[in-house]
Amino acid sequence: MNFKFKKIDSFDYEVGRTCKNCDNQFAGRFCNLCGEKVIEPKDRSFLKLFENIFNAFTFVDSKFWNSFISLIFKPGRLSNHVSSGIQVPYMTLIGLFFLANFLYFLFPVFDTFNSPLSSQFYKQEYSDLVQKIVKDHIKTNNLNVDAFTTAYNNHSANISKLLLISLVFMFTLPLFLFNIRKNKLFFDHLLASFEFNAFSILINSVLFPIIILMVISLAKHVFNLDWNFLITDEYFSIFGQAIFIYFLYNLQRRFYKDTMLISGIKSIGLSFCVFYSWKIYRFILFFVTYYTM
Repeated sequence: MNFKFKKIDSFDYEVGRTCKNCDNQFAGRFCNLCGEKVIEPKDRSFLKLFENIFNAFTFVDSKFWNSFISLIFKPGRLSNHVSSGIQVPYMTLIGLFFLANFLYFLFPVFDTFNSPLSSQFYKQEYSDLVQKIVKDHIKTNNLNVDAFTTAYNNHSANISKLLLISLVFMFTLPLFLFNIRKNKLFFDHLLASFEFNAFSILINSVLFPIIILMVISLAKHVFNLDWNFLITDEYFSIFGQAIFIYFLYNLQRRFYKDTMLISGIKSIGLSFCVFYSWKIYRFILFFVTYYTM
């Protein structure tokens, strides 16, 4: 026996209406000219108000969940659907990228993209150059080291929020070169890059680090084990690269229509391009931060 009850739609789709926005004559819930929605009594209820507030603060709407589920379980489908004209069920890829960006800066578990001065000073291939520039600057201007470091880190955090989109354009180039024979527009590669970078930030820099920290905490408090090695650069890079390969393999299969073998080869090559694009990003971030302080 089926106990599911379907909500009855009492809206009159046949009656003619005049759009409040553009004065167009139409029938249905939405104006066929400008898209304005017919306001019903239920839209003015407290229940609807609370629903809208809940959606605004939790991002819980169908477009977000459709996009999120597709991003995790079917990488490449978003780009494939959007490029072929299927856009209504999803958030825009640009919107999804900026939402991931917002969540990263809201929950900054690791400084993957917001590289503080300590990271620039000691952990990059160009750190010797950074040390020379900063030390000369501090000595020449007789600055306090701690004050300069604090000012740099605060400014870098602000700059990184604006500069993060440069990763999208940087990664578009390898996607284009790896798939130059696919007869796709540069805009299509840009869509794929937006999808990948949204995934990279949301999964690799927000959800995955939080899960790792929860595992470390559980191991410590329940089993009395020290699993802090999981967040070292060596292990985290291995996990991160595996996640990238998973996404890029499926991107090549769904969006670029490659075979399993070719997709596997390209995904490995592209995953290395991701890490090199991060290095270039951090290099640019340092100089933009330094010269705009």
